[in-house]
Amino acid sequence: MPLRILALLFLTAGPAAAHDLWLIPPEKPDPKRPVKILAASGMAFPESEHAPDAAKFAARRAYDPAGQESAAAVGAVEEKYGVLSFAPAGDGVYIVAVETSPKLIELDAEKFNAYLVSDGLSQIYALRAKEKSLDQPGKERYSKSPKALVRVGDGKAGDPCRAVGLPLEIVPAQSPFDRKVGDTLKVNVLFRGKPLAEANLGWAHPGDGESPVGTVRTNGKGEAMIPIAKAGLMAIRLTHMTRPKDKDYEWESFWTTLTFRIPG
Repeated sequence: MPLRILALLFLTAGPAAAHDLWLIPPEKPDPKRPVKILAASGMAFPESEHAPDAAKFAARRAYDPAGQESAAAVGAVEEKYGVLSFAPAGDGVYIVAVETSPKLIELDAEKFNAYLVSDGLSQIYALRAKEKSLDQPGKERYSKSPKALVRVGDGKAGDPCRAVGLPLEIVPAQSPFDRKVGDTLKVNVLFRGKPLAEANLGWAHPGDGESPVGTVRTNGKGEAMIPIAKAGLMAIRLTHMTRPKDKDYEWESFWTTLTFRIPG
């Protein structure tokens, strides 16, 4: 396939067929009360199309400002949102992270190709085009590992730039809580603990719709700059795909999101 046609496909891509998983931090958590985190699944951040079952997450962890890990508690579903919570030890920045169990899926050729295009997986699409397998279905294993940064109280303690060991992880190189509208936020992308080059990051604010409002690829060091256009809730998302060629699936994808609130 000519490169100019392939580039056009990725510039005009629509929303992905699959759903992102977000952890939504509260606006003003009270350091003296349990902090509630909403788990949302959907395509239009932060609207949830159904309530994820938080009890079925393979891992659900909270990290306090000192870096101590504890298990996040599971709460009752609220409308279309799953609920997690943790008891804060005081003011500071907390990190909540989740991992889902891997699942298998098979998509027909048309849906699989559309998914590759919409998620910016140009290298996988180009490989299928080169191998003349664009008419073949996609057998895939996928898992998700969202993370949220939560500022409790004055939020001065703690490190929002700490990696917590997710399979695929977006790690801020600067505190989002020190950013303001018009700034950029430098982030690092890690896959299995190592910098991931050419990762296609997208970002969104509430009301932006089903597609990211903008995208950028990481450099050779796994770094990217994300513009801050609005105060309030914000998400950065990413899908990375590998090709293990397992007997039960050919492809394996890893999904991650990072959510936080930019001060107003």
